[in-house]
Amino acid sequence: MTTKDNDKPTILIVDDDRQVLKSLKIWFKNEGLNPIVASNSIEALKAVQENSVDAALVDLRMSTEDGISVSKKLKEMDENIKIIIMTGFPSYETAVKAMKVGVTDYISKGSSNEKIMSVVKKALEGRRKEQPTVEKVEPIKDRLSFILICNHSLIKERLETIAKTATEFVMVKSFPGVDQLKSKNISQEVDVALVCASCSIKHFNEAFDIFPELYRSYPGIKPILINESFSDQEKVELLKLGIRGFFSTELDSATLQKAMRHVKKGEIWVSRSVTYLSLKDMATYKTTTTALPDKNRFGLTDREVDILRTLVMGLKNKAIAEKLFISEKTVKTHVNRIFRKLGVANRTQAILAAMENKLL
Repeated sequence: MTTKDNDKPTILIVDDDRQVLKSLKIWFKNEGLNPIVASNSIEALKAVQENSVDAALVDLRMSTEDGISVSKKLKEMDENIKIIIMTGFPSYETAVKAMKVGVTDYISKGSSNEKIMSVVKKALEGRRKEQPTVEKVEPIKDRLSFILICNHSLIKERLETIAKTATEFVMVKSFPGVDQLKSKNISQEVDVALVCASCSIKHFNEAFDIFPELYRSYPGIKPILINESFSDQEKVELLKLGIRGFFSTELDSATLQKAMRHVKKGEIWVSRSVTYLSLKDMATYKTTTTALPDKNRFGLTDREVDILRTLVMGLKNKAIAEKLFISEKTVKTHVNRIFRKLGVANRTQAILAAMENKLL
């Protein structure tokens, strides 16, 4: 993941003419910007995914695709990016189409350098003003920061209201889906992730792919599932995956705030029936003599499986030690043994091996 060059404004240039890309890159760099170039939509989308892009200058006519379709894809990935269409064939109809997909401005390639730079700087200034101010706020005692992964406007509005009316809560950023999850724009530690189940989890088993990815992006984050309708037994399995709470479609703002506070402190927010099933499952797990075939295949001990589960949750050694009531040194020893038994070199590989071999 790439960060900005000395925190300079980053502009993406999309054009299939290599010479144009080269000359614009040199010019913008000399003007104090951080330019990134792409010759097609695939490269452009990858650039936005890997970099914090403020604005994009997109050529209208390219050999295999048009700038408006490219702009639409860029806006779908980052709705806040400022896009300028540049063309050698300006027309009113094209300008209208560009504005409909969310293009910020539309200029002719025949414009003077001063005009082009003026439009670019205007777009960058607009982006700067729209940046969430919460990311610049100094840490406040007991502040609870959270991200939202949801594409339902009503739920987003309700949670945004919580952040506006309760100074304790800060919505750092919202994402329409897990596939667009990025931590590159987040400059502060995030406590809780509110994940809309209906937006992100179409089938129960998808959770085992989604949440390890979330933990890799935000180590130590505590997820709460909202807008969910899982069975109690499924919730027990999700607790093992690191989910810390559940809320149905009827979001009660006051109760949700209370739940988030408890979850931040390391507690869970579940019903009595789920708690009962979870305790019953733990008792069965500890007393059963039936070995798990996959676990035995790698020779993992019960304690190593416990620690492997905490790795999937994104916990660091200190947090694992506190959770399992053992020393950090013991955790480190177990982690190294897990790596050796699974034939991996790091935590990410261990998590992937656990998921692929259904060890948990």
